[in-house]
Amino acid sequence: MIYRPNDVNSWPVFRPMIIAHDVGRSHDRSTAVVGGNSPCGQQLLGILGAEELPQKLYGSALASALVTVDARCGRNALIVADLSNDPTYAEVLYETFGPRVIGVHISRHGDGITFERRLVKGGSVPVYPIGRTLLLELFLSELRSDQVRFADQPTMRRAYEQLANLEVEVRDTGIVYSCAPGHHDDLGISCAMLAWAARHLHLTSWLRNLEAARRPRKPREKFNWLAVT
Repeated sequence: MIYRPNDVNSWPVFRPMIIAHDVGRSHDRSTAVVGGNSPCGQQLLGILGAEELPQKLYGSALASALVTVDARCGRNALIVADLSNDPTYAEVLYETFGPRVIGVHISRHGDGITFERRLVKGGSVPVYPIGRTLLLELFLSELRSDQVRFADQPTMRRAYEQLANLEVEVRDTGIVYSCAPGHHDDLGISCAMLAWAARHLHLTSWLRNLEAARRPRKPREKFNWLAVT
């Protein structure tokens, strides 16, 4: 297939492949949005697909649903996960995906650059606090500069509609984006998370750590006691 910048389905690879995973609450669906940067040096962000995961899945059951998405991506994508509402989910994700997991804590505040190490069994997960408004503004900037390419599929159109339907309120503290009653923003937030990760200052170090984790360790040499007797 010939690479065509405007057709995400023609991109041979993504640099890197990213799965952005928004974790829904009781009335929202958890989502997985797949994409990444253009493989040919252009400043383009491609969003290949979006999936709404089954409702009422939590912990290991939700991670198992994400494993299915990861398998379609070759099991080597960065997993950028929303850890805002369930801190224990970091443990489950790390156990499932290892050091590929990057955590995001979405709230009113946070610059999305500084992070804290959340200790989990066998390692740690970097968690980046970021303000919801900042996260959406970063993605809006990419859209305005025509740097985003969406695959043509129903869930992608739904994600775009969610973003278009967000209500904007100007307060003394700044701009606030909110959902109208009866509407959702889970797919849209996942797209914004993917864009944030794909353009992040720490992307190179995330990939370097990932490659180091994949590299097979040399077996330890056993001391030959017979050689000294």
